[in-house]
Amino acid sequence: MPFRGELNFFYLYLQHYLNERHGLIVRRGDTSILTKALMDKVEKEIRSADLIIGDITHANPNVFYELGIARALDKPIIFMTQDDPESAPVDLRQFEFIHYDLAREQDLLARLDNAIGNIIGEGYSDLFDEAQVLLKRFNGETGSSYTSASLEEFQARVIRGERLEGIPDPTEPSYADFLLPKIVADATDIALIRKLNRWLTNSA
Repeated sequence: MPFRGELNFFYLYLQHYLNERHGLIVRRGDTSILTKALMDKVEKEIRSADLIIGDITHANPNVFYELGIARALDKPIIFMTQDDPESAPVDLRQFEFIHYDLAREQDLLARLDNAIGNIIGEGYSDLFDEAQVLLKRFNGETGSSYTSASLEEFQARVIRGERLEGIPDPTEPSYADFLLPKIVADATDIALIRKLNRWLTNSA
């Protein structure tokens, strides 16, 4: 993104949100200011990234250059802009944009959640299916009817858990302990958590 005051606050807001919501570590291209030339640092950050979010608001040439590097490295990119997407350079108009307004942050966050889910969600769909089977078994054996979290919510929970403790091997008893609380929609219900713990202990 361009280095502008209002966008810097916006970056800090998104950094916090994406970490809390998706478990993502968010860094801007100029984060590692050490002794190398600036563009060497920026390129290193791009190379190490799993996902790039590019804000082309104000059509900043440096941003276009950095997105060109990301594109050449075949990095997945989410494009964002406050400007009319039709005002973007011709080569960029083929891509889908998140057109956002800072006064409508909930709309932006919903679209960003969707875009991130589409990019990184494939790796979690198998886990989601396994967790749903586990929930169905839990409901059947306990006479319950708890509903499943959405794939997006499940994915966010798994990513956070993965960062904190890692995903256990499927052959380990702790695998079910890891998955089941993350697939239940109302994961904050104390009575449910106790019920889950009792069932997991008896099933181990």
